[in-house]
Amino acid sequence: MPRLPALLLACCLIPAVPAAEAPAADSLYRRLGGEAGMAAIAGGLIDRSASDPATRRSFAKVDIPRLKKLLAEQFCQLSGGPCRYSGDSMKQVHAGLGIDEAEFYGMVAHLREVLDARGAAQADKNALLALLAPMRRDVVDKP
Repeated sequence: MPRLPALLLACCLIPAVPAAEAPAADSLYRRLGGEAGMAAIAGGLIDRSASDPATRRSFAKVDIPRLKKLLAEQFCQLSGGPCRYSGDSMKQVHAGLGIDEAEFYGMVAHLREVLDARGAAQADKNALLALLAPMRRDVVDKP
């Protein structure tokens, strides 16, 4: 029997990386519209926040298309979707921006408006907000 080259043998011994699991049919990710829903929610939130005088200050020097993409990834991952957030930590992203409570809660209000406009159920709005709430401590610099 001919010997297999060492590289081929080594490749056969490496454990397979499991494929990303499909989100459950009843996941928050699916209830909020899947990949397209995450992109629409993130896009709507950023559009509202970047244009509102009460919240736009911290968006002045931001790559908006990149931010929308990363936020959609984050929403997708948090809500049980197949995405993996590829951005920096919330603490790193918001360091030095001087975001205060009013700006933070202004964005929360924008998120609620976007979810309302998409017809999201109250339970789903609450579930997404509950997933995002712990990030407040890494976003707000000024009480």
